[in-house]
Amino acid sequence: MQRDKVFSIITIACFCTILLIPIGLALMWFQTKWKTKRKIIITSAGSLLYIAIVAFVLLLEPSYNTGGISLPFKYYGGETAYEASANPGRPSKKDKKVSPASNKKQKSDSEQSEAEEERIPRSVKKQSGRALGRGFYIFLFFVIVMILILWRNFRSAGKKDEYENPYVDTNLYKLPLADDAKMPLVHFLRLKAAQGEKILYATETVQKDNEGDFVVTDKRVVIFSKTGTTEVPLTALSAVLSVSNSVMQLTASGEEGEQKYYVFLPESQMKFALAIVKWAYSKA
Repeated sequence: MQRDKVFSIITIACFCTILLIPIGLALMWFQTKWKTKRKIIITSAGSLLYIAIVAFVLLLEPSYNTGGISLPFKYYGGETAYEASANPGRPSKKDKKVSPASNKKQKSDSEQSEAEEERIPRSVKKQSGRALGRGFYIFLFFVIVMILILWRNFRSAGKKDEYENPYVDTNLYKLPLADDAKMPLVHFLRLKAAQGEKILYATETVQKDNEGDFVVTDKRVVIFSKTGTTEVPLTALSAVLSVSNSVMQLTASGEEGEQKYYVFLPESQMKFALAIVKWAYSKA
C-alpha cells in the first residue's frame, strides 16, 4: 500500500475517533497529498467540532446545580472535617441520644418533604436535562458535517487530478486567439505531416474502450482511435460545436453527404480544441 494512502487512512481514523482530531489535522497537513482547498475546509470543520466538544465537556455540572446535567449517581452525605468529632472517644453532640418524641417529629418532617417532592411536576424535575438535549444537537450537527466532508473526499479520491496535455503546453495558447496568433511547438510524432503542413494542436481522446488522439493541423483534423484513423479536411467542415463538457461534434460535408464525428476530450482541453479548430478553419 502506498505511503500516502496509509496516512490518509490513519488521518480519517483520527477524525472518526473525535478526541484525536488535532492529531488527524496534523497528519493531513504534513503527510497527505490532499488538495489545499480540501485541507482548509476539513481543518475548519474539524476545529469547530473539537471546540464544540471541549465546550460541551467543560459545561458539564453536578446534578445539585439545576442548570447542569443530571449525572447517574446520588450523593448520600457524610461528615466533613468541621462536622467530625474532635475527640473520637467521646460522642459528639450529633451522636447524642434523641428522645422518641423528637425522633417521631423528624420522621414526620422527612415524610412531608418527600411528599412535597413527589408533587413537583415532571417538567421541573427534568429541567436539568434540557441542556444535554441542546448540546447533543449541536454536537450531532458537527458530526454530520464531518461525515459529509469525509464522504466527499472518499468519493473524489479515485478521480485523477486535472489532465495535463502530454503533447503541448496549453498555457502557451492565449485565448481568445488573435488573427496573427503564434502557435506553440507540438510534440506529436504519430502523424506524418505533409510538406509545409504544421501541427497546431494535439491531445488524447478519452472515449471508453476506444482511446486515441485528436490532432489539428493547418490543413486537416485527424482523429486516431483503436478502430482506425479519420481525416477531415478543414475546407470540408461546416460546423464545430461542443455537445457537452467533454464531447465535441464535427460536421463535415462530402461526396457521401453530411457526416458527423464525435470526439471525446478531457474537459480541460475542450476550450483549446474548439478555439484552435475554428481558428484553423478561418485560415484555411
